[in-house]
Amino acid sequence: MATRKETDLWLLERLVPGAGVNNLSVTFDVDGIIEPAALSRALTLVVRRQDILRTVFEATETELSKSVLAPGAVELSVAAVPVGGGDVQAAVTEFVAAPFTLDGSPLVRGAVFTSNGGGCTVSVALHHLVFDAMSTVSFLGELLHALQDPEGYDTTPVAAAVEPEPSEESLEFWREQLRGFRGDGEGLWFGNPPSETPELAGESTWYTLSRPAREVVRRLCRELRAPEAVVLLSAYCLLLSRHGAGRDLVVGSPVSVRPAGQEAAIGYHVNVLPLRVRIDPAKPFKRLVNRVRSVFLEGIGHSGVPAELVLDEVREADSGASWRNSLCTHLFNYVPGGTSGDFSAGGFPARMRDVENGFSKFDLEFFFMPGATAGSGDEDGDELRIRAVFRTQVFSPAEVGLLLARYDALLVRLGEELARPVGELSVWSDADRAAVAGGHRHGLPTALPLSPAVAQFSTYAPGEWSAVRALVAAPDGGELPVRVRGELCLAEADGTVRRTGELARWLPDGRLELLGRLDRQVTVRGVTFGLDEIDAVLLAHAEVSGAASVAVGGRVVSFVAPAGGGPAEGLAERLLKQLRVSLPAAAEPDRVIVVDALPSVGGRPDLEGLRLRAEALADRERIAASTVDTDELTDQLIALWREFLKREDLKAGSGFFSHGGHSLLGVQLLQRIKRTTDVKVRIRLADLFAHPTPRALAGFIAEKSE
Repeated sequence: MATRKETDLWLLERLVPGAGVNNLSVTFDVDGIIEPAALSRALTLVVRRQDILRTVFEATETELSKSVLAPGAVELSVAAVPVGGGDVQAAVTEFVAAPFTLDGSPLVRGAVFTSNGGGCTVSVALHHLVFDAMSTVSFLGELLHALQDPEGYDTTPVAAAVEPEPSEESLEFWREQLRGFRGDGEGLWFGNPPSETPELAGESTWYTLSRPAREVVRRLCRELRAPEAVVLLSAYCLLLSRHGAGRDLVVGSPVSVRPAGQEAAIGYHVNVLPLRVRIDPAKPFKRLVNRVRSVFLEGIGHSGVPAELVLDEVREADSGASWRNSLCTHLFNYVPGGTSGDFSAGGFPARMRDVENGFSKFDLEFFFMPGATAGSGDEDGDELRIRAVFRTQVFSPAEVGLLLARYDALLVRLGEELARPVGELSVWSDADRAAVAGGHRHGLPTALPLSPAVAQFSTYAPGEWSAVRALVAAPDGGELPVRVRGELCLAEADGTVRRTGELARWLPDGRLELLGRLDRQVTVRGVTFGLDEIDAVLLAHAEVSGAASVAVGGRVVSFVAPAGGGPAEGLAERLLKQLRVSLPAAAEPDRVIVVDALPSVGGRPDLEGLRLRAEALADRERIAASTVDTDELTDQLIALWREFLKREDLKAGSGFFSHGGHSLLGVQLLQRIKRTTDVKVRIRLADLFAHPTPRALAGFIAEKSE
């Protein structure tokens, strides 16, 4: 049977079926032509030699099994792909991203791409189940050897490396390290809030650390007697903390867990260490480095425990659920060396080509790649490049660019203010200062509307500055840079700061974007959103004249008044359909209630009165649910919830994952639903994450069946 690590990779694929989310590649450009037949022979020889590359997997609805093919059973055929005058990068990316089928076939394929410009590009795509990024150097060496001298290539089988079972000592270490940690379901104050719906589309961007920042890193390594990786990781944690990750955060760090003596083994031998870092804003950076060094080195000593096992150990029953590993959504990856230099392939000069599979399993990952690249122009031969990989559902390329510039600026500032408490260090870049200064040249907002909008500025004479300035503040009062969400405050000349209660952020052009009232922000099933967002969608409907939403017990109830006093028959159902199209699943109201008119206090909706009305309604529904449930499908699902989770107290609103369920059990549950109910629609694991209660899943199924 497959291991827990392997099973979790498979479950990730089930969240985004038909996508190559687990695909990796070894791709290089050649100043000559590699014949497809020659590459086919070389690739076949390498796969026959490596047991791990002959390991195949077969997936059923509920299980993943594996076996190893005999060397003689493998004969790989390489595709020849003429690109002509087209985009080679796009063609290679499409080839790498195409999904593998877990049907017992080898998880390796190759292609040779040729264009009118001469030369070719060789690409070998491999599934993560049999390969990781740290296998690249070994695999490339084997492939180049087989290309150069196929007759002399040693095909004696090499057994796959076997990782030892994690020790109880290491499991206890991680239990203790992570005890009491609760991932911040609200995510950063930067980028888009977390979503229940798994969209793993990803991109990457490169950034070269400035010379002043690079010099500071070298200096801090000497003065603080810390490895470069520890200094860089400490600054990364501080950057995330100042963007909303909090003072108690976990950053993942991939590490090879190949057995001693098999450091060059090909295969999937990486664990992600969930490094928990507590940041004291009153202490200087040196104290943070000391803490990170201790956590990092101790973690390396207990690296044999997959993060997935740790997640099971520390997850609390009422912590909610996520389709992703909530321990670490941000990664730090220090990759010295690599394969960036030139080499020879089939007697021709060659060099590596970066190819992405178009996905990212984590919100943000900084790959630090020290060492100059050919032609970089770095006089010291000590260039440090950062490859930032990110989920496009969370960040835009421009936002990641802002983070990289702030990281650079933070390092430079550490060189100037090393003794200063880290809570007082600015993470602003020059671009942040220029944007905010530009906004103030035009004065302050003339109005603070309740609905999301971009605030306009009052008119001032050219060059005149207002005695009152706007700032977007973090909960601790610190000023936040461009695109980071916080409370809009007004600072007067005498030092008085007035809070407005508005959620806002600066835009790169110097305008303020108002995002709604802070007291209208709620978190439902781990996703934070503003109730004003729901009201705005409702008010945009032609049949609605007034709307007000309230949150009660983890549920949202929206009250609406029909326009013109017209008939309201079927209005609630029409509005719910509109909301499903316009909002994330967690923000969809559980109910829309149509009233003749919204009660008001002082000219505004009486939210407290509506909240009390929603609470009374919820109480009546709870009483009804405890005696009888009129929805037959919901009844069936409640019974399955109770059976799989071994709890008799579960009701129509009980979350599968928040009451002890996990991904593999979820797959088995969906298979049982398919076998034992009249449900005809296809339900994916992602749908269960988005609709985790019997009531919500029954509603989803009913909607899909229409």
